[in-house]
Amino acid sequence: MYIIKDEKFEGPLDLLLDLIEKQKLSISEISLSKVTDDYVVQVRKLESVDPEQLAEFLVVAAQLMLIKSRSLLPHLQLTDEETGSIEDLESRLVEYRKIKELAKALKSIEIKHHFLYSRESFFGISPIFYPPPKLTIERLKGVFEAVILAIPKIEKLAQEKIKRIMSLEEKIKHIRSFLQASFEQLFSEMVKGTKEKVEVIVSFLAILELTKQQFLDLKQDNLFDDIIIRKL
Repeated sequence: MYIIKDEKFEGPLDLLLDLIEKQKLSISEISLSKVTDDYVVQVRKLESVDPEQLAEFLVVAAQLMLIKSRSLLPHLQLTDEETGSIEDLESRLVEYRKIKELAKALKSIEIKHHFLYSRESFFGISPIFYPPPKLTIERLKGVFEAVILAIPKIEKLAQEKIKRIMSLEEKIKHIRSFLQASFEQLFSEMVKGTKEKVEVIVSFLAILELTKQQFLDLKQDNLFDDIIIRKL
């Protein structure tokens, strides 16, 4: 998001932050609504921008239009996804401002040549722990416990077994071999013991295909009666 570079702006958030700071606004939904038109105008002026990179600017433009539509229509009901999109834009803009401020501070340090150097004279000397005078075992224990609690817990994902479903071709071969020893058979007997509903459906499609191929003849006396399968 932050590597898109134009003549002046390094991405849509940079452009958006520049517009907000020019009007001396705080980062809020109201502020974003006020700079929407200016943002769209600036996006239209962008030149020599790769289409994929331009898409990033357009995504933010869509979010801003959503914000402005809600400011113009206070009673407009947004979905949870749309509300989350607005909150996400605000939070990303706040974080981006922090990043820019830190970058300026680092630049200032570089200009003043305030660098840090390692103490090579201490290389090879075993490190010694000098705790602060007010540090107690209880406080140290509390800090370690807080760190451990902050570590994300490993969640065991539910394991799903991949079920193998017999293909239509395999089921046709199965029915052909099944009817070698029997001239006539009921459909219920053929699918007896089948645990998966999908396999019953595949079996039904298979007997329809074999009927079409004139290998079988099907008969059903009444609606919902068992299907009688006869080999031709």
